[in-house]
Amino acid sequence: MKLLHVSDLHLDTPFSGIAKQDYQLQQKLIQAPFESFERCVSIAINQKVDLMLVSGDIYDATKQTIAAKHFFFQQMNRLKQAEIPVVIGHGNHDYYEPNHLSMNYPDNVHLFEEELVKHFDITTKNNETIRIYGFSYNHRWIKERMIEKYPINPRTTDFSIGLLHGSLDSTESEQANYAPFSLQDLLSKEYDYWALGHIHQAMVLNEVPLIQYPGIIQGKNAKESGDKGAYIVELRQNQPTLNEFVSLASIVWETANLYCDYDWDQQRIISEIQDIVTNYEAESEGTQQSYLLTIHLNDAHKLSNALQEQIESGQLAEVFQPNYEAKRFTKVVKIKLVTDNQLEVFEYDQLLNESYLATLQEFKDGTLYDTVIKEITKHPVMRKWLRDSVLTEDLKNDAIEKANQRLLQTLSIESEEDNHEN
Repeated sequence: MKLLHVSDLHLDTPFSGIAKQDYQLQQKLIQAPFESFERCVSIAINQKVDLMLVSGDIYDATKQTIAAKHFFFQQMNRLKQAEIPVVIGHGNHDYYEPNHLSMNYPDNVHLFEEELVKHFDITTKNNETIRIYGFSYNHRWIKERMIEKYPINPRTTDFSIGLLHGSLDSTESEQANYAPFSLQDLLSKEYDYWALGHIHQAMVLNEVPLIQYPGIIQGKNAKESGDKGAYIVELRQNQPTLNEFVSLASIVWETANLYCDYDWDQQRIISEIQDIVTNYEAESEGTQQSYLLTIHLNDAHKLSNALQEQIESGQLAEVFQPNYEAKRFTKVVKIKLVTDNQLEVFEYDQLLNESYLATLQEFKDGTLYDTVIKEITKHPVMRKWLRDSVLTEDLKNDAIEKANQRLLQTLSIESEEDNHEN
């Protein structure tokens, strides 16, 4: 029995943080999850799978556009024409509200509508029987351990599958909001396969039985780098389960590294980055994917201060403009200065090093950042421009890192000057 397991489509993701930087790129990214899922359905049809499982977060929010809902309906109809049944459980982003106007799906679609563990029984064309257990979110969060409601495999069908949108037990309070479970909880149910959703990184938690997250189908930011996709799983009686990752992302976030030297000027850096871009453009011809690149300039302290300031202001990234008219493109979205000055700066003062690291950690985990940023957010002009991003974890981490690097750079220069004087 062959199935395709996909999760976290996040249709209708607005990518609003990118709009101010690059409107054309925002539009490309908005369309990307739709292209990815359309490809997913085509693969399911071409591979003649017996079943598709969708483990939640079809949409990025509970209020979807008409266009997004119509698109998803069309894809379900394509699967109906191919006689492929689909089992769906909604997640925390697109939690299902039964009292609201809902989509009347084709009859090949089996939707878990409640925060109650239920099951669907499906018979394949080869007369293999499958029972799928699952539920849908009806609220943004589920702190309850829904895994306890899943029954132990009754072995009344050829295969038993658990569909669950949730997270592994974690000390992080945020993750405890998403139907937490442990690996042992899943194993104790004795199912043949667990189709998980919620975590955006593809992750195999267990081989036998196979328990896995397919991840998101289209990366939303640079943290979700690398190819994204789904899994085709083949369950076989008394034989090892076959598992194949299929690529779906139409736009891939990647990170590339350059190591600077003291004699590098702007033309040398431009030449080195252009080589990277050219290589990704060549790769794009084979993968049929576009690439968004973050370039790490390692040992950036070896560059002149003036050049570092220009790079930090975004001037260097502006040199590399993609051709959005082409079917596939490669864009440098960020050039990041990376220095290794810290050990050099505090090499001879362990107490100062420990004090500095403790303060840096307080900015990251404590209240210092909020205290510093509070006054900025009160200003009406700054509030207008920063309202979409000022309180995000990404901006916080980026601001702290840049301040850290700038301070280390300054201390390193002063240290070098002192050494010269001595």
